[in-house]
Amino acid sequence: MIISKMKQLNHPLVSIITPGWNGKTFIHHLLDSILSQTYDNIEYIYVDDGSSDGTKDVVLSYKDKFESRGIPFMYVYKENGGLCSAIQEGLQHVSGECLCWPEYDDILLPTAIEERVKYLESHSDCAVVTCDAWITPVDSLDKPTGVLSYHNPNRFDRNHFVQLLTGNSIFTAACHMVRMDVFDETHKDRKIFQSRVGAVWQMLLPIYYKYNRGFIDKPLVKWVQRKDSISNKVQNINEVIKGSKELLKIRVAVLDSIPMLVSDRELYKKIAGMNNADSFMRKGIALRSKKLFYIGYNYYKDNNIPVSNEIILMKYQIGNNLFFYIIKWYEKIVEKMKRMPLKIVKKYE
Repeated sequence: MIISKMKQLNHPLVSIITPGWNGKTFIHHLLDSILSQTYDNIEYIYVDDGSSDGTKDVVLSYKDKFESRGIPFMYVYKENGGLCSAIQEGLQHVSGECLCWPEYDDILLPTAIEERVKYLESHSDCAVVTCDAWITPVDSLDKPTGVLSYHNPNRFDRNHFVQLLTGNSIFTAACHMVRMDVFDETHKDRKIFQSRVGAVWQMLLPIYYKYNRGFIDKPLVKWVQRKDSISNKVQNINEVIKGSKELLKIRVAVLDSIPMLVSDRELYKKIAGMNNADSFMRKGIALRSKKLFYIGYNYYKDNNIPVSNEIILMKYQIGNNLFFYIIKWYEKIVEKMKRMPLKIVKKYE
């Protein structure tokens, strides 16, 4: 059920939580970007998840800068427990009416807070507002290569529950701002399901089930692509299997925490399971792994779910050695052509 109206906001205090582990090299970009915000009613909470690289010294060197701007500044240290445990620790210290939780390698553009606050102030039917983000290489922070939404037509959907459940959404934490009264209503004691990967499902699915989400079709943050980040890490087959199963586990656990009809919960679990199975099959095709493909394919068979023509075609591809031989041959030809010296032909008049 969508609740149409919520508390009217008027220049609310915005709490910013940053969970971080060993972020010494990057955290200054985020802290500088917060200091550059055009919105002035902010409190900042950095949760150090057991860093050992000197992150503490870098973060605390900004304390006076923040406080001279009138921004309350809190540094919290805890033993390493993962991203979600750090966010949950930070939530216990939040006193604002709105919340953002950028990670330590995100960057906020100067109006990132102000524009989202204004959106929530003028859209009392939305509990969350999400902005787009520039995709930015770590070695070229001023040269974005694209936007995170990829201009997905679903980005404007206000009822965004199924979109997020199936991964068809923006997952960069810095893009979101939530109303804390709604968060407290949907997250008892400010607790979230604990895992070492991701937190967007835990933070937003319970809210999206009941409330609307707004979207600002404009990049207000930079999502920095780092070579050592989880999203860019080349994984072996067993890591892919483990990671995919963990992501499904998170979604199932969050669904179990949301008050809803049993029939609805089972339907949404089935949707999440099919989405996870599709991911296995597509990764199997991309990595040419029958093992990955059949984990997904067998989910459909074991649950008596009809397969689409697209899945039948993928099954043919994964079972046809000639198909993969042709692809491999084609890739070798392309790679060889890339290494060939270019012949420069001069035109004479």
